[in-house]
Amino acid sequence: MSETDGPGPAEPSILVSVFESLRRFDGLTAKHLQSARAAPALLRLPVVQNQAVRSGNKPAAAAVEVVIEHVPQLESVTDRIIADVILNLGIYLDLYRDHDISRRARYVLQRGGLGKRRETLIEHWEALHHAHGATSTPDPPGEHTLRDRVEGEVFERLAKLLEDPAPVVELIEPDEPPLAPAGPGARSATAGRVVVIGGVAMDHLWRIRSIPDVATSTMAMNYIRSPGGKGFSQAVAAAHLNLDVSLIAAIAADGAGEEIKAHLMREGVDTSLLRTIPNPSDQERLQTPATGILELPAGNSSAVVWRDGVELDSSVIDQRADAIKSCDVLLLTFEMPLSVLRHTLSLVNSSSTRPLVIVTPGQPYADGHLLSSALRYIDYLVAHLWELEKFAFSEESMYDPQLLSNELLSLGLPSLCLLVDRGGTVYRQGKPQQSIEAPPSDLRESSITRDAFCAALAARLADHAELTIQDIHWAAAAMACFAETYHRAPAHPLRETVDKKYHELFPDDD
Repeated sequence: MSETDGPGPAEPSILVSVFESLRRFDGLTAKHLQSARAAPALLRLPVVQNQAVRSGNKPAAAAVEVVIEHVPQLESVTDRIIADVILNLGIYLDLYRDHDISRRARYVLQRGGLGKRRETLIEHWEALHHAHGATSTPDPPGEHTLRDRVEGEVFERLAKLLEDPAPVVELIEPDEPPLAPAGPGARSATAGRVVVIGGVAMDHLWRIRSIPDVATSTMAMNYIRSPGGKGFSQAVAAAHLNLDVSLIAAIAADGAGEEIKAHLMREGVDTSLLRTIPNPSDQERLQTPATGILELPAGNSSAVVWRDGVELDSSVIDQRADAIKSCDVLLLTFEMPLSVLRHTLSLVNSSSTRPLVIVTPGQPYADGHLLSSALRYIDYLVAHLWELEKFAFSEESMYDPQLLSNELLSLGLPSLCLLVDRGGTVYRQGKPQQSIEAPPSDLRESSITRDAFCAALAARLADHAELTIQDIHWAAAAMACFAETYHRAPAHPLRETVDKKYHELFPDDD
């Protein structure tokens, strides 16, 4: 269990925030789902996956079908009316026409913006209930009450319906042969014990066409609030690849922390190693870290991070030492203080049977040389060139990947995976460098695609410790899968999806 003083209130479903983000503009549509960053929580529900298999539709279309199917199952007539109108589903338009709801009202309920739909819902409250055969009608809520409280309560009840366990539909038809294994040692069932140590945050993402000049502003094309952080992202990516994954990270005892924890649990990530930082006093309340992200077209982005003192310390690492030393692969990020990272690497190296260690240097420390002595404890450093500038011992190596890799390998680093544009180069001690060909994509390589690469690398190394070119290619295929779907539905790929892409991109490996 996380380190809190006792059980807290029931965790709200992550789907509530999904519905709240999707109710805007034209409501819950397949197109809107494809661009909403929080949508994967809905798209990966078993009931949605089953519908996608049965219908042959894409997950976004299947999700709309599933919601439309479940809204009429809500126990309360009021809940059905609100869910239909606010999400703009149009389930009952024919019913309203048959019960003399005006054409203007039906038009607004079908085509109006969210504010207009709310106004029309309240204005025709009694008539809409009578159309459903209700013998009594509750008093209509005010617009603010509807928006700030009632809609969330309805979304919570709808979420519970959708999250009920559903029988799993096989993704492969009985007469269709399964995909060939990705390479030596690949597994299709849950495999490999992985621990991720990094950061979590509540992300606030604005999609914009250009960064505004100082003292000016710009209109965002979209705004998305969802759990994030490199540790979070790598843990979720690993869980999607059927790994047994636990996340060690720090959250505050607030709503955002509980929301992040609930999301991780829904994704299949073990949250028992999370550290909940208690509030210093009743008057002083800590906040779970937050990140403001400005995302430009093609995946370029800038970010601002707020941590509020909520981060890991060495005592947390010591308390979880058994889990860290007994896992197959350990994924580390620079989201923890440098002293904690060094302590973790020292702890792992002191074990007689230690896990393989993959490190991603996002948010580089001020002085890279402070970590140079610990490079020999890292099995795979997965980085962008700019993140390694502070490791360079000369100006020339800051701009020359070959020189920089030579310096890092000479300091004891066994392997460097230098990523760029979804491809890159792998440098290893005593072995020739290996290039990763970049598959075509409109999305540039970035930290979000790198998280998919690291998780895939962990999946292959959990199968067999010796890295092969097939493993590198499989991890590159994972990046390609994520890049392909990012703007439609930014979800880390499943293992079978990576297998398929791997065989498509690297047929010579078979």
